[in-house]
Amino acid sequence: MPRVLVLAIGNPLRSDDGLAWRAADELRSSAPPAEIEIVKVHQLAPELAEDVSRAAQVIFIDAAATGDPGIIKCEKVVASAAESASSHHLTPDALLHLTATLYDARPAAFMVSLAGKCFDHGESLSPEIREAIPFLVDKIRALIQTGQS
Repeated sequence: MPRVLVLAIGNPLRSDDGLAWRAADELRSSAPPAEIEIVKVHQLAPELAEDVSRAAQVIFIDAAATGDPGIIKCEKVVASAAESASSHHLTPDALLHLTATLYDARPAAFMVSLAGKCFDHGESLSPEIREAIPFLVDKIRALIQTGQS
């Protein structure tokens, strides 16, 4: 059972929306595999609840569409019943609620986001985002080490 589950959310074919996948790749190259499970997804889905239930800590990584490009935010995520949780729009808090309901599991959870600049079609990250990725990965490593933001 992994101690930490990292869920990298995004679309690597939409420029900065792929930043979570890039950060996940960088994290994977330096993380002990038995301790951390890293999953890259386009969006959150109900079937992830089982994976979440087996972790002590869950870290969601995503690009933010608002805010100054390159700014990192870290927020604690708590389980909350979503008004319209579906396979097309499941939020981290709704996924945690589903996990608690189905598996009676309540891992500590955090959303680490990096404000993007460009979400057009393409595989390149904006310069500001490329420069911020190492800081994003450092923030995630710190969360893993301490278990808190």
